[in-house]
Amino acid sequence: MEQTRKFETARLRVQSWSEKVSNGEQRRQLIDELKDVLTPAVLQHLPEPLQIHDTGSSIKDWINERAAESEVLTIRDRADDSILGLLILAEFLEPETLKTVHLGYLFCERAWGKGHATELISSLITSYRADGQSVQLYGGVESGNPASARVLKKNGFELEEGLLNSTTEMFGLYIPYNFDKLYRSTRNALGEPTQVFVGFFKQYSGKPLRVLDIGCGQGRDALFITRLGHGVVGVDISPNGIRDLLEAARHENLSVEGIAEDIRTFVPEDKFDVLLIDRTLHMLLGTDRLEVLNRLISSVSDEGWVLFSDEPSNMQGLKDLFTSSNDAWEVEMDKPETLFVRWSS
Repeated sequence: MEQTRKFETARLRVQSWSEKVSNGEQRRQLIDELKDVLTPAVLQHLPEPLQIHDTGSSIKDWINERAAESEVLTIRDRADDSILGLLILAEFLEPETLKTVHLGYLFCERAWGKGHATELISSLITSYRADGQSVQLYGGVESGNPASARVLKKNGFELEEGLLNSTTEMFGLYIPYNFDKLYRSTRNALGEPTQVFVGFFKQYSGKPLRVLDIGCGQGRDALFITRLGHGVVGVDISPNGIRDLLEAARHENLSVEGIAEDIRTFVPEDKFDVLLIDRTLHMLLGTDRLEVLNRLISSVSDEGWVLFSDEPSNMQGLKDLFTSSNDAWEVEMDKPETLFVRWSS
């Protein structure tokens, strides 16, 4: 589990209940407080495992079960420190190493209709963005609970059509890694050019190539490639990364084009001899990853190349996109973290 989360809003104080749960006297106080929160009206839209049918000893069991499976935070009124509700965060690590967090929240009846939920989720998102790490947030909403769906939508969550079932709608929000924060504080944050790409572009140093560098950052690969005489367009979500790339290029009198844009929506306007994607696609969910790749490979010219470096667990899925295609892609290099494919007309 990650470091205990704690944050405040204009009206709310949100922090882990772990200290109270582990202290006998404070635990008893928490149980008494939760009797006014975990009422049938509050719990009615939650799944059966979260229901309480006897508010006596059952609250103790409910606390034990939640503490064992999730990080639970109390939501308190900053004005008088009274408890208003709970925020439940269940964290998972997907096979592609992307952290996902399933969130749930509940408020006591006296807190309803005051905008607390929207305020809570907005500040939770801000808290995750401040971490700088990539995370996929999910919120499940029972079909008969439109108010909670509105709260998530207001905060940027989108309906996940593929995760619907007969009783529950699932909403998701992806928060990307904050490379802009990293680049703002660190020059050359990603180090030297990736060696497998160095060898490839040196082979073509006498024949200038048009290169699209996706997730170029501060220019780790783009600057080296340009020094060999190739033309590079670098795309990155980080304005600071693009700024550093262009400043370094000007310093060396190199001609590089930099575009600050999210690759999930970026549409190339030109054709390129090489599409270079160096450890970028693993930042996306699997569905986004393949959708982005399908859009980008349409920019590769005849006899052009697509060069990947990524997590080994992702490579088979990327390779399958090419080998299952009716188009004439040929695999030229296939290693655990590297894939080179070429269009052969």
